[in-house]
Amino acid sequence: MNLDSCLEAIHDDSARIAACAERGELTAPIAACPGWDLRKLVVHTGSVQRWATHALQDGVDPTGIAIPRPAVDASGEELGAWMRLGAGILVDVLAATSPDAETWHPFPAEQKAWVWSRRQAMEAMVHRWDAEVAVDGSSDIDPLHALTGLAEFFEMLLPRALLRESTPAPDVSLHVHCTDDDLPDGTGEWIVWGDGGQYRMEAVHRKGDVALRGPAQALLLAMMGRTDAHDLDVKGDATAATAWLSLPGL
Repeated sequence: MNLDSCLEAIHDDSARIAACAERGELTAPIAACPGWDLRKLVVHTGSVQRWATHALQDGVDPTGIAIPRPAVDASGEELGAWMRLGAGILVDVLAATSPDAETWHPFPAEQKAWVWSRRQAMEAMVHRWDAEVAVDGSSDIDPLHALTGLAEFFEMLLPRALLRESTPAPDVSLHVHCTDDDLPDGTGEWIVWGDGGQYRMEAVHRKGDVALRGPAQALLLAMMGRTDAHDLDVKGDATAATAWLSLPGL
């Protein structure tokens, strides 16, 4: 996804989260986030967007900055308006910032603004899926967007989770293979493994101890703990798949 695609995704998925707040029950539980309801999801996503905006504008860690939040008893309409406002400001700041501009972020990647555009697009996308499942019972993710989400997951989110949780990478290898027909050539495959507890990853086709095959959406949702692997084609050592899918912090 290029910058324009990321900005469009942030705008559209944030609007869909806002629409869920406006038409749904704010106490609806978020299955993938134990203890969360729809209200908490909206406040979380909107607060993260404002936090990212501060990081982009100031170029420093915004921890400690007071993020304006809606009233604890805000209505769905008020939450929706608050969500759209913050997303609009974030999109405007990202649009005015060169992807190669120096910034601050907490992820294991170069300190460039493009990391924020992709991260916030993926954050809004996954939480939009969470919100629509809670309100409507189902949702979906565009295969190309899911492909971007998987790339970010293996490049950045998974190694960050392992570092944050002080968890060694499993000593078995996992090969992930997207089976969608319309993905760009040379994309949609990764292999990850532990090397003395250190995380290793390559975006290539190579046999592992276990392979997970399926549509990009299904693979992304499984890797991020939204669904289980029952709808995926598992080839090889199923316990190796479990070792990667059950890592803490994901």
